[in-house]
Amino acid sequence: MFQDTASEWIDDLDKESKLGNLDAEGRRALTRDYAIRIEEFFVAEVTKQLEPMGKVADFERMLIWDTQYTNKFLNQTIPGYPSFKMEILERARKAILG
Repeated sequence: MFQDTASEWIDDLDKESKLGNLDAEGRRALTRDYAIRIEEFFVAEVTKQLEPMGKVADFERMLIWDTQYTNKFLNQTIPGYPSFKMEILERARKAILG
């Protein structure tokens, strides 16, 4: 998910001519960097949301062992998760891209 989101952001920046002359390797490096930063932002925001519910340990365990079920867990645990996720990604975009 984070890699795809980073790629979309980079495509948008490219369309807006904000990347300059970025070669393929530079683009891959930027995608990796953005993906890492998006994931860090996402995990921090989800953790804040799960703290009052006492579900942080479950989330952390899921990230380590069962990442394929993380989305299902969050859908079942956080009310309105799809819109919450979109809000997180929009805030991440503003924080990372300025």
